[in-house]
Amino acid sequence: MTDTTMGVRAAVGKLPEDLREVIVLCEWEELSMAEAAAILETTPKAVESRLYRARGILRERLKSWM
Repeated sequence: MTDTTMGVRAAVGKLPEDLREVIVLCEWEELSMAEAAAILETTPKAVESRLYRARGILRERLKSWM
């Protein structure tokens, strides 16, 4: 595993649970927002919003890697 991969995994691991779940489901498991919403028992719009927030946090935390 590369340093970058470990850094991304660590940053994802530090996200609040609701944001971490959508990253794992939508980015790593490659599920659609509708599929993730069904698993999380929420709406696709809520998944979209959480994904947007999670990506923003990760972008900020991983600035030094880019």
